[in-house]
Amino acid sequence: MNFKKVCVILPCFNESLTLPTVVGHIQKISSDIEILVVDNSSTDDSFNTASKLGVKVVREIKRGKGFAVKRGFLSLSDNCEIVVIVDSDDTYSLTNLITAINLVKDYNYDMIVGNRINEADSNGNRINVFRRGHRTGNLIFSKLSQLLHPSGVLDSLSGFRVMSRNFVESFTGGASEFEIEAELNAHAAFIKAAVGNIDVKYKGRPIGSESKLRTYRDGYKILLINFKIFRTYRPKIAYSLLALFWIVLSLSLGYKPITEYFDTGLVPRIPSLIAAVGALVVSIQLWNTGMILERVNVAHVSQVRNNYKLGYKNKN
Repeated sequence: MNFKKVCVILPCFNESLTLPTVVGHIQKISSDIEILVVDNSSTDDSFNTASKLGVKVVREIKRGKGFAVKRGFLSLSDNCEIVVIVDSDDTYSLTNLITAINLVKDYNYDMIVGNRINEADSNGNRINVFRRGHRTGNLIFSKLSQLLHPSGVLDSLSGFRVMSRNFVESFTGGASEFEIEAELNAHAAFIKAAVGNIDVKYKGRPIGSESKLRTYRDGYKILLINFKIFRTYRPKIAYSLLALFWIVLSLSLGYKPITEYFDTGLVPRIPSLIAAVGALVVSIQLWNTGMILERVNVAHVSQVRNNYKLGYKNKN
């Protein structure tokens, strides 16, 4: 295949130790692959290290993986048709990269996501694959993503992704940190993109390399972005669920006053009745909001799909 049409984006923040190894693995696959290192304001020697490797290097001042990935998307060369994202920490095996690229090229998948399979470290020179809580957290987030954004992605936080240029052109997110994977998953579900999964071996970082992921802080932000995107992309369901809570509250508050009125002709629980009516009004307003936003989303998805079809073609 023509590897000159493949671009690998390496988001990089303080990865001077592992960057040469990752670049070397990619160049062994083919020297024609374009490698784009996005230096995310590293405080070590990552920028100079990348510059000496003979690859394209760009800077992204705003800290966060999402910002770095978005900068990579904006810096793609015109002849790039297949976009690869992989972490620059030397944790992902690239043995299945060609297979993933072929799935996008020959079978018209929009995104192939690496399903991480733990690889044991026989040399003892790497840290544990997952720190405490990471394995459970990844499982929870993957199940949550499949529920909120059913795109077909099995490993929702995987940093190994191969995408078509059209899919990349239609993506407008990226103003984030480690939430970028959740944004890509939701976008794939939103436009009903063709998504596939491929097993990739995943090993711990080399000793001396430090993870940038903060378990609880970043976990909370990923959880929050999932619910925000769910509210934005699936407003009918999101607001209907909120409306359901208020209508149940309305019924529970209004049951006694209404039954007593029919039994006695009196309303001794006027405050409860007023609260019940108020809760009913809130539920109706929430439901109406969901229906309106759903109609707005119809126009939005039409525009995004149009960008998908025409975005890259307009450059040629």
